[in-house]
Amino acid sequence: MLENLLSFYKQFLNLYDIKFFKTIFDILKIVIIAYISKRIGYFLIDRFYIMQDRSKIQFPERKMKTLSSLMKNILRYVIYFVAVYSILEILGFRMGSILAVAGVGSLAVGFGAQSLVKDVITGFFVIFEDQFGVGDYITTNNFSGIVEEIGLRITKVRDFSGDLHIIPNGEIKVVTNHTRGGMRALVNIGISYEEDVDKVTNVLTKICDEIKNDRDDILEGPSVLGITGFNDSSVEVTVVAKTKPMQQWAVERDLRYRIKQVFDDMKIEFPYPHMDILLKENIKKGEKDAERA
Repeated sequence: MLENLLSFYKQFLNLYDIKFFKTIFDILKIVIIAYISKRIGYFLIDRFYIMQDRSKIQFPERKMKTLSSLMKNILRYVIYFVAVYSILEILGFRMGSILAVAGVGSLAVGFGAQSLVKDVITGFFVIFEDQFGVGDYITTNNFSGIVEEIGLRITKVRDFSGDLHIIPNGEIKVVTNHTRGGMRALVNIGISYEEDVDKVTNVLTKICDEIKNDRDDILEGPSVLGITGFNDSSVEVTVVAKTKPMQQWAVERDLRYRIKQVFDDMKIEFPYPHMDILLKENIKKGEKDAERA
């Protein structure tokens, strides 16, 4: 068994002496080292994030996620650049000559790289000015979603349908950040014109007090604004609250659920559009009965 292993090892060394196989083996080594380096780098960045989370000096979680994403992005570009540089050296390309030629053609390349430079500069200012971070819910370029990654060149936003939008940083002109400060939860309730508005308002006020005591994601309210509209078949009453970021929809759903339950128990009617249809034969019959009477 040992002799077979030694024989295989000698054959491997013989192959390594052949220039073609030596080049292939060297390139494979660089690729493997680059992959392992990237995985170790990602692990160390995540480990640093976990250690900071447990330390006495706390940074905002959103800020740490953004910096972690950026550090991974920079590490990936550096490793790829070093790997490509090393592979070109192995293949016999003299990088000094290539860089000299690149310097001569830099003017021509510069026009093509304007968008790249613009993306990088914009990405830097997005992070430096803290316009938004990983985990924020934003709207930009007609796309709305959760920021998954902020890189040097691109920003990744995933919408609620699961689609991932990859936006070059240079294309980000106007950003609406929906997670800064309290968010508004608003529920419009339609009641019948025959209902007692004061009674409905008192019932809604009790519901608002209960939900405020039960939930810890409500900052202000909920409160009953009163009658906010007259529709064809209903009187519109509005309830509004101020919630923590990204919790407004959950509060609205909870309000609607509780209102429906209480209204059903108290026999408060939810109006709906309806139409009375009178058949022509029934009308004539009714007229004849009226004449006989």
